[in-house]
Amino acid sequence: MTCLSITRLRCLFSTFMPCLLSPGNPRETVLFGGPDPKRSSTLGSWKSDISMMSKEQSILTAPSGSGAPAKIPVTQRLKTVRIWFPHNGIAIMEDIKSKGLDDVVLDAIVLQELGAKHRVQDDHGNTREAFLVDLAVLEAGISRVWGRYGMPKFIPLSSDDPIILKQPTKDLELKKGLCYQRLHSKYLHEYGRRQSLAEVLGYEMPVRLKNWYEDTLQDIGRRLEKLGYY
Repeated sequence: MTCLSITRLRCLFSTFMPCLLSPGNPRETVLFGGPDPKRSSTLGSWKSDISMMSKEQSILTAPSGSGAPAKIPVTQRLKTVRIWFPHNGIAIMEDIKSKGLDDVVLDAIVLQELGAKHRVQDDHGNTREAFLVDLAVLEAGISRVWGRYGMPKFIPLSSDDPIILKQPTKDLELKKGLCYQRLHSKYLHEYGRRQSLAEVLGYEMPVRLKNWYEDTLQDIGRRLEKLGYY
């Protein structure tokens, strides 16, 4: 690769990838769940839920060079939020930035190839075809993400998840197994791609984003193991 190519890559990277390669924090946990469809979907209830979660939960971790644990605010933990994203010709991270969510959304995994589709209205009231996307979201920003993209009416990776129901088999357990396998491959591919890009450009992926990928892969692996695939 020529010096000119490296320079151009660095320029592109600094312009479009600030969320992906922002400074990292200590180890986070991943949420592969979702909202309870039976609960109210108003923005007020989302804020109330997040506020309650922030008060009731905390994570302990030892800072570098210290033998004593330190409290890390729960709002700084990364969670997986699955949304319907309208096919509007705009890249997902660009759309996130235009909505002012780039301070809480660190990464996005497009699940379009898994087959699930839906009809939604975009910001201009136009009905468009949408596909599912997994977002790595700081817990403090979950209500903002739902406020802009809407709260899904299913729990991710549950029996009602559209990407599970879309799998080409009739048996529900086989649908889950096929979905988990494809999802695991997708996350593994995207994780490797981001690591390679960071290495080429001389950047370091933030620790919390690495842990988000690794925790998600472990979670999917446990689901496969529970189904007897390992």
